[in-house]
Amino acid sequence: MNTTTIKRLLTTSAALLALSLPMVAQEVPEGAQERGYFLLPELHEMLPDERQKMEDFMARVRADTVPAEGTFDAPLKIALMFPSLETSDAWARLNISTRARLEEMGIPFEITEFMIRPDEHDRQGVQVEQVLGGDFDYVVIGPSEYQVQKSNIARLSEAMPTLVMNVVNPFVDTLGTARQPITHVGFDHTIGAEALCRWVIAETGGEGTFALVRYIPGLIDSQRSDHFADCVTENSNMTMVDEFEANGDRELAFSGGQALLSRHPDLTMLHAGNTAVALGVLAAATERGKLDDVIINGWGGGADELKSIKDGGLKVTAFRVNDDWGVAVAEAIRAHAAGEEVPVVLAATIKPIDYTMSAEAIDAETDYAFRYSGALDR
Repeated sequence: MNTTTIKRLLTTSAALLALSLPMVAQEVPEGAQERGYFLLPELHEMLPDERQKMEDFMARVRADTVPAEGTFDAPLKIALMFPSLETSDAWARLNISTRARLEEMGIPFEITEFMIRPDEHDRQGVQVEQVLGGDFDYVVIGPSEYQVQKSNIARLSEAMPTLVMNVVNPFVDTLGTARQPITHVGFDHTIGAEALCRWVIAETGGEGTFALVRYIPGLIDSQRSDHFADCVTENSNMTMVDEFEANGDRELAFSGGQALLSRHPDLTMLHAGNTAVALGVLAAATERGKLDDVIINGWGGGADELKSIKDGGLKVTAFRVNDDWGVAVAEAIRAHAAGEEVPVVLAATIKPIDYTMSAEAIDAETDYAFRYSGALDR
């Protein structure tokens, strides 16, 4: 398998997808047209076969490894472009589990890493130019922000097989075209937000106030923060009283948490938009002696968050079954290289883990979720 073969497969699969999505523009839900991207339920309602394809593929992800068939005349050259220079360990686990599954399947590969902080949009744009000018068979990109990097994702997808990470929301105007990635691999942040919403309402009896400490502005923060806020206010008597833009920064979140707790001393909950924000807000509540009075959530359920829950800090997190993420990348590359169809979206499991669970129960969850990445030394 060489670069020419891979690119031929890309062209063929894009053409087949275009043929399988006739008159898509006329069938796109109004909401998706307005926002420019699909929510996962909208995509599956419009293309019901995609739901079953995704479920079947994720069953492969969760199953024992099956060695790849065929031979490769050279290692697959893979570019990993991740916003991994942050507090969360999710991207490190994605990297490790992708490599481990490829090795188990017997697929030779060479990985080149391009890393940024989550807010370095321009720097990722420079890295895209480097990848386009390089010699890669696949690119796996975690966008600094999905909509900011839309044109770069389209350019990559036209040039080589591209997998987009941490979003499950294909753009409307690239679906079924050569500018569509071969798949989108991630966790549905709206499902995580709804899980946190249900947990908070049950925990509080649906009474009290909350404020948002936001992640980086964009699609992911909207799905995590806005979707959570809408769900809580529509399904309980809780009231949102304030918000703070922390830009995914731990120190800024600390300052924001201090300010919000000063302005609203009786807050029931501070909703944090990512791991760094959660830990910053947690430090603010601890310093002000409010840790027992206010609910603070994590987002993602990495090792730092889980330790905090065990230690009596964070109360709950939206826990990602993280290594399924990386395994899905490896399996998608294997399938595409073999000329198999890959679902448009591959969404892994996300669910709440909270302070009522024993340390043993939390460890049992991570035994599977971190089955490849294990304990990280970061």
